[in-house]
Amino acid sequence: MAPQNRYITLGGHRHRYIESGRSSHTMLLLHGISSSLDFYDQVIPALSASFRVLAVDLLGFGLSDKPGEKEYSLKLYASLIREFLEKTDSIGENLYATGHSMGGKYLLASALHYPGTFRKLVLSNTDGFIHVPSWARIISLPGVRQVLKKVMTGEKMSKKMFSAAFYRTDGVNRDSFRKNLDMARNKEAFDTVMSLNRNLTKLDLNRAGLRQRLGELKIPVLIIWGDRDQYISPKVAESVKNELPCSNLVIFADCGHAPMLEYPVKFSDTVREFILSDNHNSGTPCS
Repeated sequence: MAPQNRYITLGGHRHRYIESGRSSHTMLLLHGISSSLDFYDQVIPALSASFRVLAVDLLGFGLSDKPGEKEYSLKLYASLIREFLEKTDSIGENLYATGHSMGGKYLLASALHYPGTFRKLVLSNTDGFIHVPSWARIISLPGVRQVLKKVMTGEKMSKKMFSAAFYRTDGVNRDSFRKNLDMARNKEAFDTVMSLNRNLTKLDLNRAGLRQRLGELKIPVLIIWGDRDQYISPKVAESVKNELPCSNLVIFADCGHAPMLEYPVKFSDTVREFILSDNHNSGTPCS
C-alpha cells in the first residue's frame, strides 16, 4: 500500500509529505523544479525497507501551498527543510538526504546553513552549478509569463518537455509518468517557477555566497548523473565532484535527468549501498 498523504505547517504554509518505513536510519527525499514528492514513487518502497523515508512537497509545488509573490530564497527553503526535520523528530546522527535537481541545490544550502544536520548526502543530477544570466528574469515579466504559462502547461508542450527528462520514456512506469506529468502541468506551480525566476539572485548558490563555501562540507556525498541528461549536462557532474571535497560520482549509462524513474532498482541499490557502507572517503577528514 502506498504511503498516505500527510500535512504539516512549515513557515506558516501547509505542506504535503509522506512517511514510510521504520528504520532508525532516516532518509529525506527532495524533488526538483516543477515536480513533487511523487517523483520518487518508484523508489520509495525499496528505500523504505532500509530507511524511515520522509518525502515532502517543497513550498510552491505538488500539493503544498503555492503562495503568490513569495520572496523565495535558498535561506527560506533551508529554514523550511530544517523546520520539517525538527517537527518530524528527524534530527539525529542517522539522518541522510537525497535531492534531485533543484532539490539537490536546496540540500546543499541546508547543509551549509545548518551544519551537522546530515550525515551523508545524495545529489542526483543536481542544480546549482550552471550560471543563469540575470537577463533570464525577463521571462517572468507579466506579458511574457502569461504567454509562456498557456504554452508550457498545455498537454502537447508539457508532455514534450517532460519526456525530455528521460533518455527513453518506454521504460518508465506509465502511471508514474502520467502522475508526474500532471504535476508538471499545474498552473500554480508554473507561477512558482516564475517567482523563483524573479528571485534568481537569492536562489543561486554563487550569487548567494554559498558556492564558495562548499569546501566546508566534510560529509560524504554521492553524486548520481545520467549520461544522457538533456536538462543539466553530465559535464557538470565533474564540476560538482571537484567542488565537494568528500564526494564520489556515479554515472548511469543510457539515462537522462531522472534516474529514479528510469532505473528505480539501480537507483535504490546505489543509494542504499552508499548510505549504509562505511567504505567511503577513507583516509580523509570526511566524517
